[in-house]
Amino acid sequence: MKTSSASDAKRVGVIVPILSDNDIAYEIIDDSSICRFLVEHDMPGAEYISLNIPYDPDVSEGYFTYYERMSNENTLSAAAYEISKKKCNSIAYACTSGSFFRGLEYAQHQVDVLSKSAAVPATNTSMAFLAALDVLGAKKVDVVLPYAPEIGRWFASFLSEVGVSVGTLWHMKPTESGSFFEMDCEAELAEFVASRPSSNDPILIPCTELSSLRRMELFERVSGRPVLAANQVTVWHALTLAGVTPNISDSGSFFRSYAQAADETSTLPLRSTVRD
Repeated sequence: MKTSSASDAKRVGVIVPILSDNDIAYEIIDDSSICRFLVEHDMPGAEYISLNIPYDPDVSEGYFTYYERMSNENTLSAAAYEISKKKCNSIAYACTSGSFFRGLEYAQHQVDVLSKSAAVPATNTSMAFLAALDVLGAKKVDVVLPYAPEIGRWFASFLSEVGVSVGTLWHMKPTESGSFFEMDCEAELAEFVASRPSSNDPILIPCTELSSLRRMELFERVSGRPVLAANQVTVWHALTLAGVTPNISDSGSFFRSYAQAADETSTLPLRSTVRD
């Protein structure tokens, strides 16, 4: 295993919106688990830290207002400045719907706000998905998602702005508790691919409440297709913006594709904003 000196260490800071009364150990806020994942995959010099921003919006006001409250620009700016004190080399806003709900221009603006506030490269989950699709060269995808149909259509519209078309939006069945965290992604993927003609198009699974880092190989065995998931692309993009090149062979085909592409070129598309 490679070793790194303290001066070589790279730190990614991830901002996560969390309900004030949350008691679920979401993967994306489990810093120790993600740090172990990095060490296990030959990145001992990389460190992951998250900052929770609690919120209590009322979804009865409508989805758009809900996301505006959850992703308030002033709140994100303050959070980016706060986490920058941890000497992060990059930061990310780990929320898919809270970054695509107003379209591509706003998603880019949100990244710009984060980067300006923290004075380091920044991303959000939606832009991380686009960066990953750039690496794959994918222009058509299917989406398996936990959101309501209206929100799913917003995501498809967001992707269309960069020329990525969506074949099918597959909405996961709600759980008894209503928690996305408890959704059975493997079962949904199996049901989805069984109902559709064979395809090699990537499947996107948005939503950072769904665990994915240690499930990517299983997702792809079940579906028989490349899969991109929210936490996977968020962590990956934050790492690359921090100057780390993940070379992971056992956590899904995307990581393998990126490692191969990184060996061939040093100018991979990252869709980042950097402020000095």
